[in-house]
Amino acid sequence: MSLRIRVLEVVRPSLGGMKKHVRGLVKGLDKDRFEVFLAAPKDEVFNQWGDLEGVEHIPLEISGRRAAPSDMIACLKLRKLIKTVRPDICHFHGFKAAAIGRLAVALCSLSAPLELRWHRETSTAGRWASNPQVVYTVHNSVLSRLDTRGKFCLYTEHALSRFTDRIIAVSKGIYQEYACLPRVGPEKIRHIPNGIDLEQFRPTARFMNQGREQSKKAIGCISEIPVVGLVSRLIPDKGIKTFLVAIAALRRMGFEPQVLIAGDGPSGSELKAFAGELGIADQVRFLGFIDDMVSFYEALDVFVLSSFSEGMPLAVIEAMAIGVPVVATKTGGVAEIVAIGDGGAEDVVIPAASRLVAPGDPEAMAACIRDVLLYPEESRSFADRARLYINENFSLEEMVRKTERVYEEVLTCPGREDPQQ
Repeated sequence: MSLRIRVLEVVRPSLGGMKKHVRGLVKGLDKDRFEVFLAAPKDEVFNQWGDLEGVEHIPLEISGRRAAPSDMIACLKLRKLIKTVRPDICHFHGFKAAAIGRLAVALCSLSAPLELRWHRETSTAGRWASNPQVVYTVHNSVLSRLDTRGKFCLYTEHALSRFTDRIIAVSKGIYQEYACLPRVGPEKIRHIPNGIDLEQFRPTARFMNQGREQSKKAIGCISEIPVVGLVSRLIPDKGIKTFLVAIAALRRMGFEPQVLIAGDGPSGSELKAFAGELGIADQVRFLGFIDDMVSFYEALDVFVLSSFSEGMPLAVIEAMAIGVPVVATKTGGVAEIVAIGDGGAEDVVIPAASRLVAPGDPEAMAACIRDVLLYPEESRSFADRARLYINENFSLEEMVRKTERVYEEVLTCPGREDPQQ
């Protein structure tokens, strides 16, 4: 009997879309073909991933900071873990985990003579390998920045590209960025959009029967007053201050919707104080982390994404899957979700499937939210059509199957250079 393909999934601390992505992928992988190991920070392994069946959890501390003294320790521990687990594939999620992970793979290459290769009889029929194949999912654009951080990320990608066999881009924009990199190119890039559990994010019968008022009451809102909501990690890159300024602008226009902000993060106290400075603290409720996202979405008249930078935001996909009108910043893969088709002859384009604004423009954001509230029937019509499109194109099952094909492809057609040459 042939052994399953061993896959080591590696992720840094994550409370947002990346965690949902990895969780859905790990849960959905075919356990008859893949033996899955998940390396994640200790608290997350036991508190957030413990219910995943058929997956071995391994504590690995990777700092959530951009650069930390502990990064080298994490790299050495990961190198040891790779030599212990001996995976066929290492799949790194996000820039930080991928940088540390590929450096660990490089150290494995340098420390092991070619004659000390291990052999595993897998479904690839007696493949010999000195090191695992490397797959790296890019969840957010890091190369488009013009600041020091962007230059550092670009240099890192150049340096570690030789230890990269395939890169999965969650959006077409990220695909295009990485396809232009030397030693990467289109041959190493695969575009696999994020997917969601469509059964979980299916509108309830109550919502479909115009029961939004009940959903509002359930979350503690007044049923007669519109509700505008946002779910996000509370950090500067998510543009939540722009959103709050837009709410203040709406108030000056005569619109005072109830505002719900779901999510945690280090900027929470600062954002609450900022809402007070704007004079809208009485409108805004910070809910913190919530489990029942379906009830949250169903209470909204408008969902807003205010980020300065995104890959393929799951929150927008989830809101559209429920059937909520969306106002979002035009960044990363957002336009790919809400503009159905790219305008080609065979594409079906749904204009205003959501309303898009430039990042950091609170006045435009306020105007779009106002338009959704002023024209609810039109907004609902577009939202219903967008919901059908999401159901046809952004399923978790499709994302998992495409990723499995990348795993199989990389074992038979690796794209990495020989580090010994």
